[in-house]
Amino acid sequence: MYRDVTAERFRHALSQFASGVTVITTGTVGTSTAAGCTVSAFSSLSLDPPLVLACIARGKYMHKQLAEAEHFAVNVLSDHQRDVAMTFARASEDRFAGVPVRAGHDGVPLLQGAVAHLECTRYAVHDGGDHDIVVGRVEQVEVTRGEPLVYAGGHFLDLGLESRQGADVPYEWLLSAPW
Repeated sequence: MYRDVTAERFRHALSQFASGVTVITTGTVGTSTAAGCTVSAFSSLSLDPPLVLACIARGKYMHKQLAEAEHFAVNVLSDHQRDVAMTFARASEDRFAGVPVRAGHDGVPLLQGAVAHLECTRYAVHDGGDHDIVVGRVEQVEVTRGEPLVYAGGHFLDLGLESRQGADVPYEWLLSAPW
């Protein structure tokens, strides 16, 4: 069935796509330059060079911070960091209050407890309608144990991945898959 594309229908359709939850951070730990926001519009872009992208709404505080930052980090949240996702999704004077962080390369805030950190240098910024697409070249990668936080349909999902058995697909297989 075809229907006109309204903002409401478009948003509802896109909410059916499950995505990981990230917090993008920039600035320097412990200073007024530290900034961060929850972002689900995040994706890998290229293996060579290693590039990722995040889409940031224009007019938001984080938009200016990220579009002008030389360095930023992508913190892939773990399934036990729902409160962190909500903290960085809301407007606040200090989103970092009570959130354990450490300084990454160049002082960029890294959220402790995340399942992965990607430290990036800004590579490009592109027009994306009411958002800008910020592309980062990944300079440092850190992966820890844990399950990712996943969001779809307006809810965080419990995938129960810790209880699965025999369902692991080696990452090397994914790289060599024919698609």
